[in-house]
Amino acid sequence: MKGPNLKRMSLVLSLLLGSSFISTIYASSSSNSTQPTSNVDKEVELLSQQTAALQQQLQQLQAQIADLKAEKASPAAASTASDTTITNTASNDSAKPAPDKTAIPYGGKGDLASLGGTAVITAPFIHSSRQFSGSDLITNYSTIKKNVALLQQRKNFADEMESLGLALPNYPLVELSGDIEGQAFHEDHFDGHDSSDLNLSNSELDVQALVSPWVTGFMSMVYNSGTSDGGRRIDNSNIYLDNGFITVGNFDKSHFYSSLGQMYVPFGSFATYEITDPFNKIMFRTKGRPLVVGYNSTQSTGLDASAYIFKGDVHTSSEDNIDDPSENSSLLNQFGGDLTYHFNVGSTSVGVGGSVINNVSDSNGMQFTGFDDDRFEGFGASSEDEVVKHNVPGADLRFDISAASGLEWIAEYATATESFSPEDLTFNGHGARPSSLHAEGDYHFVMLRKPTTFTLAYDQSAQALALNIPQYGYTAAMSLSWFKNTLESLELHHYVNYSSDDTASGNGGVVFTPPGRNQNEIIAQIDAYF
Repeated sequence: MKGPNLKRMSLVLSLLLGSSFISTIYASSSSNSTQPTSNVDKEVELLSQQTAALQQQLQQLQAQIADLKAEKASPAAASTASDTTITNTASNDSAKPAPDKTAIPYGGKGDLASLGGTAVITAPFIHSSRQFSGSDLITNYSTIKKNVALLQQRKNFADEMESLGLALPNYPLVELSGDIEGQAFHEDHFDGHDSSDLNLSNSELDVQALVSPWVTGFMSMVYNSGTSDGGRRIDNSNIYLDNGFITVGNFDKSHFYSSLGQMYVPFGSFATYEITDPFNKIMFRTKGRPLVVGYNSTQSTGLDASAYIFKGDVHTSSEDNIDDPSENSSLLNQFGGDLTYHFNVGSTSVGVGGSVINNVSDSNGMQFTGFDDDRFEGFGASSEDEVVKHNVPGADLRFDISAASGLEWIAEYATATESFSPEDLTFNGHGARPSSLHAEGDYHFVMLRKPTTFTLAYDQSAQALALNIPQYGYTAAMSLSWFKNTLESLELHHYVNYSSDDTASGNGGVVFTPPGRNQNEIIAQIDAYF
C-alpha cells in the first residue's frame, strides 16, 4: 500500500496550524467579552482540549513525514526479495568504482519482476565503444556456430552488467536484431544475355530469448525475395523460418553446451568479407535439424570442438523400407564434427580448423543447384532424387590470420572425400568428386573517418559443373560504414566457366556442357542493421 502523499500532508499540517492559531485568537477575544465568567471559563477549557488534540495529531504527521523522507533517501532499503545478491569481483583498476553488492536486475528495481511479462530490448551493445558498422550485432554473427556466438554474447552481457552492479533479470529477456538489405546489380551471363535489377535482396529479423540462466532460444525469420511459379516477386514476399533452436549452456558456469533445432551444422567456416557467397559456402554449407554438443574455451584463444547428428533428406537405397515407403530415411543418418583452435603469435591472431561430415549430399548447393530446365536441379528436386547409391563423405580445412596492422588472410578448402556414383552425379563421364577453394585477403582501415574494408578474393572449384558453380572466380570489393550501423558495398566479379569440352549430369539425367566461358558482374549494396 502506498504511503501518504507528502503534499497532502503539508496541506493538512497547514490547516491544523491555522485552526490552532484561530482557536487561540478566539479564546483570547472571548476572555475580554462581557459574557459571564463561568461561561468564558468553560469555553476556554474546551478550546484548550481541542488545541491539545490538534497538537497530538500534528506530532503524528511530523513523524510520518520524517519516516517517508528517510525511506526516499535510501531506496536500497526498499529492495525486494527478488533482487539477486552477487559477489563483488572488483578488478585491479582502482579508478573503477566497485559494484554494489545488491544487484538490481536489468530494466529497473527488483520489484519490476513481480509485475510479470517479458522485457524486450534490441541486441545489447556490451563494449565500451561499440562497432560503428554494427558488426557486433546478432544479425551479423556467422551462420556457422551461431549458437556458440550467442552463448558468448550472453556471457559478455552478464559480465558487463555485473561490473556495473547489475544482474540479468530472473524472468525471460528477449533481444531483437535484424538486417534490411537493398541491392542493385548488372550481370553479363555465360550465355551472352545481360540482366540488371534493383531489389530488396534481404530482410531478416533475429530473436534471441534468454529464457533462464541455462537455456537460450533463437530464431530468425527471413523473407523470400524471389519469384514463385512465374508470378510477381512482390506477391511472393513470404516470411519463412531460417533458423530456430534451443541451446542449453552457460559459459559463466561451464565450457560445455548442447543445441537442438534447425540450424547450419558446424561443417566448415566459410568466412568472408564479400557480400556474395564464395564457392565453398555455396557448395558445402549444410542446414539440418541436428543435436549439437560441444566444448568452447570461452576465450579469444583456445579450443572449440563440436559434434552433431541429424536426420538427412538424402539417403541410400539400403535405408528404404520396401513394405512402407513412407518410412524411408527414418534413421539419424547424418553426423560429423569440427575442431577449431585459436592462438596468438605476438599481436597476430591465428585460427586453424577442420571439419568432417559423413554425407555432403545434404548441403544447400547439392540440394538445389539453381538450374530450372532439363539440367540437374539438385537432389532436393523430388523425393526420388534424394536416394543415392552410397554416401559421399566430406572434409574441410581452413585457417585465418589477423594482424594488428589491419591485414587479414583467409583460406579454406572443402571437398568430397569420395566420388559420387555415376548414377548420382557425374563429371566428364565418371562419378564426380566436387571440391572448392576460397582464398581472400582483406585490409581494414579508416577512410574519411569511416571504417572501411578492401577485399581481393580468389575461388576455384573442381568437378562442380553439375552444381552450377563456375571453375574460377575473381573478386574485388570495398565496403565502408558511412552511416552508423550500416554497410555500403561495391563488388566486382569475373567468373570463368568450365571448358566447352567438359560434361556433367545428375541423377542419371541429361548430360550438358557449359553455356559459355566468361561472366562479369557488378553489385552495389546497402545494409541497415539493428
